[in-house]
Amino acid sequence: MSAEAFFLIMAAALLHAAWNLVVKDSNDRLASMWAVATAGGIANLPVLAVLGLPEPKAYGWLALSCVLHVGYGFALAGAYDRVDLSAAYPIARGTAPLIVSVVGIALLGDSISPLGFAGIALVAISLGIIGLRHVPEGVGWAVLTGLMIAAYTLSDGAGVRAGDESVRYIGALFVFHSALFTVVLAATRGSLSSLGDALKRSPGRLFFGGAASAGAYLLVMIAARTTPLGLVAGLRETSAGFGVLAGYLLLGEKVTKHHALAVVVAIVGSVLIATS
Repeated sequence: MSAEAFFLIMAAALLHAAWNLVVKDSNDRLASMWAVATAGGIANLPVLAVLGLPEPKAYGWLALSCVLHVGYGFALAGAYDRVDLSAAYPIARGTAPLIVSVVGIALLGDSISPLGFAGIALVAISLGIIGLRHVPEGVGWAVLTGLMIAAYTLSDGAGVRAGDESVRYIGALFVFHSALFTVVLAATRGSLSSLGDALKRSPGRLFFGGAASAGAYLLVMIAARTTPLGLVAGLRETSAGFGVLAGYLLLGEKVTKHHALAVVVAIVGSVLIATS
């Protein structure tokens, strides 16, 4: 992995943990997920207006990803309604890398060295142990979130490669995903009033979350254009370490020495990925 890709993904991991903290620390997590997505969509409207849509051959992947990202929003909100950030986040992020690695090799022609695989395995195993040592009620939602992460990572990775660029694809993804999310929530809730209330309560934090979400994913997809998706996914999941720290320092969640050791193992895994 190049030094540029490494630092892009680590910056994305920090931004990702930040917006997850915003969602977890809210009263209506699904509405907050929507608000973060909407803020990201608004932030990307100028990108879409100036640069336009990605190449037509990326449209199918773009449509699939919009659906997957909405499913991810429901799954993550369900997980955070039932499980602490310091448990749900590592389970969700630890589920995805091995799936992405195997499918990326099988279907997208990626190639990963044994050292890279070892790093991915360390990240996935260590982060899974954080949450699964004492299996919390509602863990299925966190696992489902991880499956959705794997699915949209593969779809978006294929999309940015099909169009051979990242910025236009991510701009279109955030705009259309937020629109679809709005339609789905309006249909399931019967009203948009609760969503408006979520925006009114903390617009600054939610817009920050949306900008962080968009920025994090753009950095990841730039790296994914030239780096095997398994390595990207594995290194990105070090964001769980930031999530555990945030849960402990800002939300008062219990974090044991076992958590800390698992995060150290994940960092070792990330070093192996970076040097592979």
